[in-house]
Amino acid sequence: MDEVEDIVEVLKKLMKSKGVGAAKLASLTDVPSRFIDALLEGNFDQLPSQPYIRGYLFKISVTLGAENDYLWQVFRSSVEALSSGEKDRLPSNRFALQKMSKSTMIWILSGIVVFLLISLNFNRILGKPDIEVTVPDTTEESVITVTGTINPDDRLTLNGEIIYTNDIGVFEKQVQLELGLNTLDFRAKRYLGRETKLVKQVFYQPPTIETTNDTGQEEN
Repeated sequence: MDEVEDIVEVLKKLMKSKGVGAAKLASLTDVPSRFIDALLEGNFDQLPSQPYIRGYLFKISVTLGAENDYLWQVFRSSVEALSSGEKDRLPSNRFALQKMSKSTMIWILSGIVVFLLISLNFNRILGKPDIEVTVPDTTEESVITVTGTINPDDRLTLNGEIIYTNDIGVFEKQVQLELGLNTLDFRAKRYLGRETKLVKQVFYQPPTIETTNDTGQEEN
């Protein structure tokens, strides 16, 4: 079985044969000196992604008089040899998914949970309340019973007085009327402040009492 060539040794031999140091090679090829140093020291995890490595090795091969893809093929063989050993370490790829810390994962998962909760409960928390009320337009009664429904999570007031509902949002309230036109101002407020206003008017006119005078005639 042929011995696998090592990129570090091959590159050093080529540079020595041309009498070129690391700084000079960087100047001739426009390859960043830190990447040349990483190749010479075998620090593959400090190299960029493979498309960039191949381009850099192509320039170095041409400058040192080797075949165009020679150093690239040697580099790949070196990497494969490392990956088959116990201390595998492939060149890092800046486009690869990086391992996240436990705390970062917790924050991300928490954010996803909060987003889902808000999305599923958007109308319940931020939407505009609905009010359904049954009120007569006119009445001969001084006290009427007002009934209706709202979302049980909303806060309801009638003319500034809090009205409490049952578990499904049904409410019932007796209202004392004054003679003539009465205005009933309903307001339902959602958890984060959105409010719906509903105004109803009831005209209260008590029944006419008929009386009889001394002549036996009815008086209104």
